Amino acid sequence: MKSFSLPLAALVLACALQPMSALAQEGQSMRAPLPPQRPFDLDLPAQSTLPAIVVPPPAAPAPSPSPSSPVAAEPEDEEGPEWPKLSPGQKAGAEPQFDPNEKPERPGISTDPGTSIICLPQRLKDILGKVVDKYGAVKVTSTWRPPWRARRGSYHKRCEAMDFRVPGVRPRVVLDYARSLPEVGGNKVYWNGLIHIDTGPRRPW
Repeated sequence: MKSFSLPLAALVLACALQPMSALAQEGQSMRAPLPPQRPFDLDLPAQSTLPAIVVPPPAAPAPSPSPSSPVAAEPEDEEGPEWPKLSPGQKAGAEPQFDPNEKPERPGISTDPGTSIICLPQRLKDILGKVVDKYGAVKVTSTWRPPWRARRGSYHKRCEAMDFRVPGVRPRVVLDYARSLPEVGGNKVYWNGLIHIDTGPRRPW
């Protein structure tokens, strides 16, 4: 039995190697296929293809106008229904609107809803105090205004202007008194009877 064990083993090995030798003769490789290439193994460009972000240089600050410049001395002439040029049927040069029978809400300074005098500089508060000492009461209708409600160069945007009226008193009389005060800057009476005073250069319009 021992004499047949070696040839039998050689025969089994030869039969097993015969298919592999046939594949080798046909030129086919027996190596396992490589895994697919991973993204980080690819030859990516060294630089991004996105366009560069260009940051413009900061704009030079605009010089602030001097008190004598046209912008600084521009009148606070408002437009719109709240500050009409003339009332319907009113002629130029006519007396501004006012109600001679209007009574003040209370003595001293009162304000319209949404209006505050807290932001006013002391100079304008002193003017209001003198008007109250003269007439007993004053109604403030406007002080600070947001940029979208104020014209270019308006002192209202910095809370350095106020519009008011004295109930029951002719607006031109009140304006004449206000113009007698040395601390009054820009001043005007609108056709709806409101009086405007600001801290700008002394100028009527």
